[in-house]
Amino acid sequence: MGGYRFKPESLIYWTRVALGALLGALHAFFWRPPSTIISALLNMFLIYVLTYYFFKRIYRNRLKDESAAWKEGVGSFFLAWLFTWFLLYNILFPSG
Repeated sequence: MGGYRFKPESLIYWTRVALGALLGALHAFFWRPPSTIISALLNMFLIYVLTYYFFKRIYRNRLKDESAAWKEGVGSFFLAWLFTWFLLYNILFPSG
């Protein structure tokens, strides 16, 4: 029962999903309507690019595909961010 390890691609994927959800929660708590949606999108994109360089450096020669550090988890990161942000924002600040 020891020795099972995640593949690097799987670890990249789930780390990005968790970071997307965390970033969505932060935006729900701190984003207010005078701020533009563009600033939230830029924050999201900046975090994604930072994770790209982080994972590229860590898994330099261990990825099966060279572009896996960029491609892995992009859609899930965005959807986790969007879902968490909208859900928490609407729970915290209901309209009406």
